[in-house]
Amino acid sequence: MNIEGLIERCEEGLEYARRFGADRAEVYGEEGRKLSATIEKDDLQLSESHSETTIGVRAFVGDRVGFASTNDLSRLEEACRDAVVLAKASPGDPHNVLPEPAEIEPLDGIYDPAAEGFTEREAVAAAIRMLDLAHSIDRRLILGDAEFSAEVFGRALANTSGLKASEQGSIFTYFALATAKEGDLVSNFDFQFDASRSVSEIDVEPITRRACENALGSLGAGKGKSFNGTVILSPNAALDLLIGLVLFQTNAKNCLKGMSRWKDSLGKSVAVSSLTIVDDGRLSGGVASSSFDREGVPHRKLPLIEEGILSSHMFNSYTADATGTANTGHGSGSARSLPGIGPTNLSILPGEGTKEELIAGVKEGLFVTRFSGNTNPVSGDFSGVAKAAYLIENGRLSRPVVGTLIAGNAFDALTRISGVSEDRERIYNFTLPYLRVEGVSVTAE
Repeated sequence: MNIEGLIERCEEGLEYARRFGADRAEVYGEEGRKLSATIEKDDLQLSESHSETTIGVRAFVGDRVGFASTNDLSRLEEACRDAVVLAKASPGDPHNVLPEPAEIEPLDGIYDPAAEGFTEREAVAAAIRMLDLAHSIDRRLILGDAEFSAEVFGRALANTSGLKASEQGSIFTYFALATAKEGDLVSNFDFQFDASRSVSEIDVEPITRRACENALGSLGAGKGKSFNGTVILSPNAALDLLIGLVLFQTNAKNCLKGMSRWKDSLGKSVAVSSLTIVDDGRLSGGVASSSFDREGVPHRKLPLIEEGILSSHMFNSYTADATGTANTGHGSGSARSLPGIGPTNLSILPGEGTKEELIAGVKEGLFVTRFSGNTNPVSGDFSGVAKAAYLIENGRLSRPVVGTLIAGNAFDALTRISGVSEDRERIYNFTLPYLRVEGVSVTAE
């Protein structure tokens, strides 16, 4: 990665923006090389290599802002001109601001120089290891979709307030989606994900094995039972059913628009006391770890919910200025867009007891591996199909079930969590435990 060259282009962009009439400007650049190998329908399909550099320009004329981007560096001057033209034609807003420079502490562990030499052949070999492992576990297994990718990237930012920031990173991501088939019986699929920031820590076996074992476990599923009671959500199911609502409610932009029920709830209880949710942009080994956000604001650890109490919203520069609140460093997005607001590495802290111990405390319930449905982030209402689900009877998983619907309200669910496991799993940039929730409507079709 030519990180010094990227910094120079950002500074060059500032000069262009000033020349075309910008009062203030920000130029954000990204460059990266990505290798990937893909499996589809139990067969290695393709491998590819892709490199790209993108520059995004945010120009300010008074309190008006315009944005343009390009992945053709020969057109950087044109992109800067376009951003200024768009700013002049845009409505003004006094909260269109740039962050001031702040000390950015470099973050160790996000870049492995060995990743520079990682080859397409090695990516293919990792994908083949996943395929071979699935076949060795059981010939009834099918990897319907799987991928291994390796990426090395650099990012740089400069603005007219004097802020300059840059860093390099590497990341290896891999996922497996497995099903099992025996005669006419087909299991539900199971999806598992993991990642590494260094070559030496790549390990595709745990997620492949977990996806395969979960798929095998749902073979021969039958009709379930209808009841109102206890549901245990896997990390995957918790992500789909609950986390989107938490992110929507803690997004300061949604608070400004009056769309968040939690806009005036700081310091108030929004969940059970056993629930603590933290976002940490500097998490060691985190998928989204970096030293600064999309606007050059330093990342830090931020508790969103502490022992059930809402402790913070997520802010970027615009929302921080609009509310008179400190910027939390949650400017998100790429060089292709204006900064938004989003999480970095979001975690639910571990609770007490294993997944098995959560199950052992349930006389009748449902274990949900995946949730296929919708949660309304404003009302909190959710409904959908419990995929790869199992009946719980007398403290044990008794049998897999299909055609089972679950419904309720996510706001209520956060206050009805009766158990948080100590074991957690990573799905993209989220690290989540198993959650036991009471009072959920379960309907067997």
